[in-house]
Amino acid sequence: MIIPLTPLRFLRYSSQQFPRRTAVVCGDQRFTYAQFSDRTARQAGALRSLGVKSGERVAFLGANCHRLLEGYYGVVEAGGVLLPLNIRLASQELSYILNDSEADVLFFEEQFIPLVESFRKDLTSVKHFIPLDFKPSQPWMAPKNYEEMLSAATPYRADVMQIDENSLAELFYTSGTSANPKGVMLTHRNIYLHALNVAIAFGGNANSVELHTIPLFHANGWGVAHSLTYVGGKHVMMRKFETTEVFRLIEREGAQSLSVVPAMATALVNCPERPKFNLKSLERMSLGGAA
Repeated sequence: MIIPLTPLRFLRYSSQQFPRRTAVVCGDQRFTYAQFSDRTARQAGALRSLGVKSGERVAFLGANCHRLLEGYYGVVEAGGVLLPLNIRLASQELSYILNDSEADVLFFEEQFIPLVESFRKDLTSVKHFIPLDFKPSQPWMAPKNYEEMLSAATPYRADVMQIDENSLAELFYTSGTSANPKGVMLTHRNIYLHALNVAIAFGGNANSVELHTIPLFHANGWGVAHSLTYVGGKHVMMRKFETTEVFRLIEREGAQSLSVVPAMATALVNCPERPKFNLKSLERMSLGGAA
């Protein structure tokens, strides 16, 4: 028997084995694995009710948040392809990516309304503009925001045995080059095997607590969205990198690991506020190349 390798199996497993364990901490909100699983299934149901079909791109324009993390499973559950957008890009770069990928849906945060307004008329494929964290305020926006969509949706869970593990699951675009951004395609199998290797290499388990210091739109958030879910660990979301906030969350949530680039590591080491916090839980700070 051939069993398709898909990251959807990670959340299936964790929600069954650790339903009451805290899965996600985002600001003052906390979700168990059972709740996390239900929300992603509702996101999938909402997307399918919009008419999202297999292989269609669903974009997110937002900072690290539980809603974007839910997209890593809900979009794929619906059969779509997740497209997290780099919030640091300029208007013309974002419109290029959305057109080049032929995105069908764009979720976006309130802080990016002016940005979306600046390139909206240049888009050729986006049919649905869905507010993530605010009430719709313009006629071109979807009538319901993200939470309202989830509340009204019928949960949907795909048959993982019917998934083509070589089909596209996530799409990321490069930046910082002289040419136009290039789409980097990740299949279900790519994502599954990467997460498996990370979990084995770092020895994660259900007691693992990771602070999301790296944006989820950057290099797939270094795979944490999948590898940590696979072992049933706790995701601690961080919208913006701030040294004192990093220390506060480590102390409050007992974070054991986080990832940084050199500039971030330097800022943390040299922060004068560092001695004021209890950082004994921190076991690993993974260092990567410059973002």
